[in-house]
Amino acid sequence: MNLIFLDIDMTIWDERLHIPESTKDAIRLAKVMGNKVFINTGRSRSNTRYEALDELGMDGIVAACGCHIEIGSNIIGQTLLTPEQVRLSLEVLRREHMPVVLEGPEYCFFDPEDFPDDPFAATLWESLGERARRLDTLSETDPVNKFSADITAQTDFDAVCESLGGFLDTINHNGVVVEFVPKGHSKATGMEIVRKYYDVPAENIYAVGDGMNDMAMIKAAAHSIAMGQGNPELLMAAEYVTDSVYEDGIYRAFKHYKLI
Repeated sequence: MNLIFLDIDMTIWDERLHIPESTKDAIRLAKVMGNKVFINTGRSRSNTRYEALDELGMDGIVAACGCHIEIGSNIIGQTLLTPEQVRLSLEVLRREHMPVVLEGPEYCFFDPEDFPDDPFAATLWESLGERARRLDTLSETDPVNKFSADITAQTDFDAVCESLGGFLDTINHNGVVVEFVPKGHSKATGMEIVRKYYDVPAENIYAVGDGMNDMAMIKAAAHSIAMGQGNPELLMAAEYVTDSVYEDGIYRAFKHYKLI
């Protein structure tokens, strides 16, 4: 049995949240062949509850960069920031003028008007529906796995890292958006927890992604696949570069490795 881990954005679906029919076919056929197929995403679990993803029939999900792990309907791993860590993080980000989205398994907390130059925030608010909450509604009992924030012209990012680096790792997306993840967690660590759960040899692990938060799993997987339109650094690190998300990239990769 092989374990296959797929990023969501620009891997499973494109920027319009459209999943190619060939990708649906590839996932279905891979499962028929006895493989287990998982989502492995930087999105929190609250931001993966979409009908189009549910219909894929995945075997589980690694969400929030390895901080939330489900197999079937069972949560087998969950890492949360402490209320004090959340409080300190918000204090530092406000001081450094970094608008933030707190990402948890149940809700995402943010104020969309804090992102006037980032249309993604408005789209996120709309797509989350009741799973979106304003920051002033956050309580100490609300679980938060990680958060993402925008770098602005007023941000001293070195100061942010100095203040928060004791308990957070950062994933910098082109100097504009930064993911803050509990130290030592990544898509790779989540993938390893699933591998141990199934007691599958490391050489039976496949990972597919396109962006910088996929780098850890691409480096960790025995068989790493980069989407053709992906980050150039990721393409260099991958074992195999497939076609883009627009050109049946998942299907081609699965055929290449004889997973279907």
